[in-house]
Amino acid sequence: LNGTWKLLFTDAADATFRKGKRGNATTSQEIDAEDGWFVNCVDFSNEKSKLQGFRVFVEGRALSDDEMQLLFRKVRLLRNSRFPKLFGQITIPLPSPDLLRNIGRFFAKAKGGKVNPSDRGAGFRLLYVDDDLRIHKTFDGLYFAQRRL
Repeated sequence: LNGTWKLLFTDAADATFRKGKRGNATTSQEIDAEDGWFVNCVDFSNEKSKLQGFRVFVEGRALSDDEMQLLFRKVRLLRNSRFPKLFGQITIPLPSPDLLRNIGRFFAKAKGGKVNPSDRGAGFRLLYVDDDLRIHKTFDGLYFAQRRL
């Protein structure tokens, strides 16, 4: 899985972006399989926007040959700033996965949406992979298809 991947398809609403005041969003995922990291990358096209993009750092732990547990660790904001060494990048550590899941369930219920059915936490089962394409299904039943860049 090592390398950089671009999303081709997903039925997960929170993994896509509409054009907004920050401009178009370009997304990709960088995987370092040796060290066990997934980095979800989002970059915005509007150069005048304070927020130029962000990175979500996710630790991956193999559960089997085709299953991966995901632990969301931190978010790094990439900003335009007059003081780039101080405020150009802001890193926010994320709380425990269980707390994040409970917060997500609370807001899903409050908005009248469906609560994720899986109690397994964040993760996925790899359905297909070759040199250029990978398809996986999350533990919550959502599909992702990605191609290697």
